[in-house]
Amino acid sequence: MEPTNSHVDVVIVGAGLSGIAAAVELRTTHPERTFVMLEKRDNLGGTWDLFRYPGIRSDSDMFTLGYSFKPWRAEKSIAAGQTILEYLDEAVEEHQLRPFIRVNQRVLRADWSSETSTWRVQVESSAGNETITCSFLYMASGYYDNENGYRPRFPGEENFRGPIVHPQEWPEDLDYGDKKVAVIGSGATAITLIPAMAGTAAKVTMVQRSPSYVSIDSDIDEDAIKLRAEIGDEAAFETVRLRNVEQQQINYQYARNHPDEFKKPLFDAIDAIVGPEFREKHFTPSYQPWDQRLCLVPNGDLFEAIKAGRADVATGTIAEFTEHGIRMESGEEVEADIIVTATGLNLCTLGKVAFTVDGNPVDFSRTYTYKGVAFSGVPNLVQAHGYLNSSWTLRLELVNQFWSSLLTTMDKLGASSVTPVLRPGEENMPRDPWMTGVTSGYFLRYLDHMPSQGDRLPWLNPQVHELTKEILSADPDDGVLQFA
Repeated sequence: MEPTNSHVDVVIVGAGLSGIAAAVELRTTHPERTFVMLEKRDNLGGTWDLFRYPGIRSDSDMFTLGYSFKPWRAEKSIAAGQTILEYLDEAVEEHQLRPFIRVNQRVLRADWSSETSTWRVQVESSAGNETITCSFLYMASGYYDNENGYRPRFPGEENFRGPIVHPQEWPEDLDYGDKKVAVIGSGATAITLIPAMAGTAAKVTMVQRSPSYVSIDSDIDEDAIKLRAEIGDEAAFETVRLRNVEQQQINYQYARNHPDEFKKPLFDAIDAIVGPEFREKHFTPSYQPWDQRLCLVPNGDLFEAIKAGRADVATGTIAEFTEHGIRMESGEEVEADIIVTATGLNLCTLGKVAFTVDGNPVDFSRTYTYKGVAFSGVPNLVQAHGYLNSSWTLRLELVNQFWSSLLTTMDKLGASSVTPVLRPGEENMPRDPWMTGVTSGYFLRYLDHMPSQGDRLPWLNPQVHELTKEILSADPDDGVLQFA
């Protein structure tokens, strides 16, 4: 099929949590602009459609992970993946976005022309290739490589007789009933998988190199239920959302400033179920809280499975896979019929799309981030990105408000392009990591490919909500953004 061509004002790449929010913002504040959403998968939903492993759920409360414009009404505030997918589908229907979403559309490259002030977006689909031109690109593709999870190789894998499964590629027909399962990993995926599988499997063993911090909390917000009965769904949602936003920031700052005091109630809650000896051995990390993301254990389900003997933990270094499981360097043998490698994610920059500006390839690792939403020297492009230490959507909606304000400013100035431009002397600013204070392996593995932070505003990517709100609500016409 011959390539086709079309033009819209805005191309939104991705139809997950971020892309849907961007489309709602655009339709609400700039209804005159035409747009299309390009999703490379065969369904909307992003992360919540991609991951299909048992127990997939949110790791943040849905009052803050959900949209401010769509109250969360389900009973559980820590929600199953399918429930979140249904919520996103409802948002699409309520805001009449379906006609703008095109699935099975892989964006290969985007080429900016200063002469025409447009992006040429090359799209691949089963129906053929297409070139779409647009005035503005909104990248809502997230930062996970959703085609390739992180999968280190272990000695002796060829000797293991059972299936080896990565959660990102979960087989729909995997039968783990009455089987012994080893889950390698200690992050959110492993902590979600293990209790979900423990009800059916003969036994599930978490095999971890080192422990993570976990927080036991209820998956039902009793205060929200009471408020709904007293003041209605919408008012209750707004009240609880505001409370949770404030509490997340308070908890994070308290953890960073008073780590020992912050740890104590976390440890006490674990001790109450499995005892201090087990916790000290398997759930006492060597790093400080929030050096890596805190994992949520709703209703203590992981520890209840351990207490009941349906799950266990082996902590240490894997020596090798054997015919019947895993041998640790300590000599401990973990029997398994199935091994799940919940070993993490690979990251990518802007959905692995190749970018050029006036024929020059863009190396994003050589750019500076502009307020965590755009890139030095790259015109008419915004990237959706949330927080790592709080709910993704809180920052996402600030990004969208900034983007809307930016489009309004362009209209007022009669500008067809806007570019973050380094000021004299800033080309040699110190280069700090795109996110500072993060020690998670999946981030450290990819930091060299990410844009840098500078040592001054606006070349910073803060992860503190109040500071982010302040800098993203400032007038876009700041002397750094060059309008033309």
